[in-house]
Amino acid sequence: MTTREPHRFHTFRDRIAASPDALLVLVVLVIFMDMMIYGLLIPVFPQYAPRLGVDESVIGVVFGIYAAMLLLFSIPMGLLSDRVGRRPLIVVGMLLLALATVFFGFSTTVTHLIVARTVQGISAAATWSAGLALLADTCDPARLGEKMGVALSAVGLGTVLGPVVGGLLFEYVGYTATFLVPAVLVASVGLVVLAVPVRTCRQEGGPGRSAMLPRGTLLPLAACAAAIIMVSGTYGVVDPYLPVYLHAVFSTSPALIGLVFAVLAVAAAIAQPAAGRIYDRHGGSRYLIGGGLLLSGVAIVAAMQAPTLVLLIAAIFALGVTLSCALVPAMPILADIYRGQGSQGAAYGMYNTFFSVGLSAGPFAGAILAGRWPLPVIFLLQAVVLAVMGALGWLVIGRLGWR
Repeated sequence: MTTREPHRFHTFRDRIAASPDALLVLVVLVIFMDMMIYGLLIPVFPQYAPRLGVDESVIGVVFGIYAAMLLLFSIPMGLLSDRVGRRPLIVVGMLLLALATVFFGFSTTVTHLIVARTVQGISAAATWSAGLALLADTCDPARLGEKMGVALSAVGLGTVLGPVVGGLLFEYVGYTATFLVPAVLVASVGLVVLAVPVRTCRQEGGPGRSAMLPRGTLLPLAACAAAIIMVSGTYGVVDPYLPVYLHAVFSTSPALIGLVFAVLAVAAAIAQPAAGRIYDRHGGSRYLIGGGLLLSGVAIVAAMQAPTLVLLIAAIFALGVTLSCALVPAMPILADIYRGQGSQGAAYGMYNTFFSVGLSAGPFAGAILAGRWPLPVIFLLQAVVLAVMGALGWLVIGRLGWR
């Protein structure tokens, strides 16, 4: 009986390694943990920062470092995963995330916080690039849109739960334990990935120039980049400035502001798998991307014109749906562009880079404009940009002949 137990264990491991659905669960867990830790700091740091003598400008730097590291390291990590395989990068990324989380718990200076956030951003570049590439490697291309939508829904779930978990842990167990408990969970997920013999592709001979920019793909890549940057740039404007608008116009409490953002995250979590399923079965990238960007502009206008908070929340829910429709099809399209190169790591390194460009540019653009115009004008300008890019996307995608 003892000789059969190891055989059963190995058979179970092999089934997981061969199951795209099981690998999807692993990738979802990895992305969820990353976003939960990202959100963990939101309610905790503003209360802890005064003990370190930190002002608002330093808070912005600490939060911005994550996006900067994602921007700098996503493509190198994606290319590295093409060389060494997906699982090593995912495991290393999760262990780095656990280390960064522990470091947050024991930080006593601003320098410690900056180092921890830097390591956290590098770990995200590794896990996101390798994890999404793993899905592209192992999933049937006909179902890739839906799988990517499910993976992205973990972002919304982690975004919602992270601040909640962080606030509760900080209130009941203190600052250090707030980070030590999630660090153990993150390390456990990393060990689970290590224990599963994930079958990943490995690009022999190293990726060359053609892997980064395959011939004849400049316009398709530019179209994908524009769609992704528009979506993430919108989040980059909404995340820092919508709370200010809500407080100024509706005297909204922090709890209600959290509810509004929870609605946005839940809308995205619901819409992303649905948008991926629609793309897989019927195509329609022209309608999903072009129409999604155009209708996102309409949703922002509706939010700015809403006379009551309830109507504004409805518009924010619609915004989460339309942004999801515009974002999800770009992911299987990127996979198609790079599939012939054997470089899915490069594909999702590019995705992370485009996303972080928008996420970084949105707050800076808003900060520049906020000194000249009131917030409603800034949001309406963003709506106009989305509408124009949606119309251009409609025309360009039609010319490219995407399904």
